[in-house]
Amino acid sequence: ERWAQGAPTESRLKPLRMRQAAELLNITTDMLRNWERNGLIDIPRDEHNGYRQIGGEEGARLRVIRMLRSSGYSTMSILRMLSQLEEDRGMDIRRALDTPREDEDIAFAADRWVTTLRQMEALARRLIEMLEERVAKNC
Repeated sequence: ERWAQGAPTESRLKPLRMRQAAELLNITTDMLRNWERNGLIDIPRDEHNGYRQIGGEEGARLRVIRMLRSSGYSTMSILRMLSQLEEDRGMDIRRALDTPREDEDIAFAADRWVTTLRQMEALARRLIEMLEERVAKNC
């Protein structure tokens, strides 16, 4: 949310190459290329050698994408959120992630349930703990 609101990103003196960024993010270079192909990020290239250069802005965006993907959000929901964010920095990012547009495939309608399922899982775990405590007291 801080990144979405335009908080300053860390800057490096020297941009990273794909392999270096992938290692830093603990992902593969294929995953980075996939995110670029799917429009999640636009990585500039060095005009002299053509290598991709990942600077502070791109690195921050990649960290957000990785976090959202590992949280279970689809590429489409992340792309939707990033597109809306470019238009309005003050938007509700959770709503953008969880609310598919009318023209999106039904498969993406499940994105909004990711947040709800995580909340329900936490409640279920707490209920199990309470039941185990009660059983332990009665034994």
